[in-house]
Amino acid sequence: MEYTLLELNNLTNKMSKKIKLGFSIYLSGDLGSGKTTFSRFLIQNLFKSKGKRKPEVTSPTYNIVQYYNVSNKFIIAHYDLYRMKNSIDIDQVGLYELEEKVCSIIEWPKLIKQKNKNRIEINFMYTKFKNKRNVKIKYFGSAKE
Repeated sequence: MEYTLLELNNLTNKMSKKIKLGFSIYLSGDLGSGKTTFSRFLIQNLFKSKGKRKPEVTSPTYNIVQYYNVSNKFIIAHYDLYRMKNSIDIDQVGLYELEEKVCSIIEWPKLIKQKNKNRIEINFMYTKFKNKRNVKIKYFGSAKE
């Protein structure tokens, strides 16, 4: 489906009501295609749903991971694996150890060998319109429900 920024925000608002601890959201697409924008909308909608002030969400490209405490019991781990060279690098950032304890949003997941069974895979593609993206979404495991 094609989404404008407003429609993408509406999608993340709906999605924020369904995600749970232990879910992973894999975001793929070219540079600038909307992965970080999607992450920002989703994280901010989660904070809004808890009546909390929306955090500033930036790409964790240089930090690799940024954590957001939505509540005492709900933490988002936002990963950017763009600079990872191989699956051994991924093993060292704690992705698998935290998988069941947080909700992970993972940009550039192509090197992940051991995929979370409860995941949502989203692929962003450019369209001929500057302000729209073609977005394909696949649900796996309990994320299908």
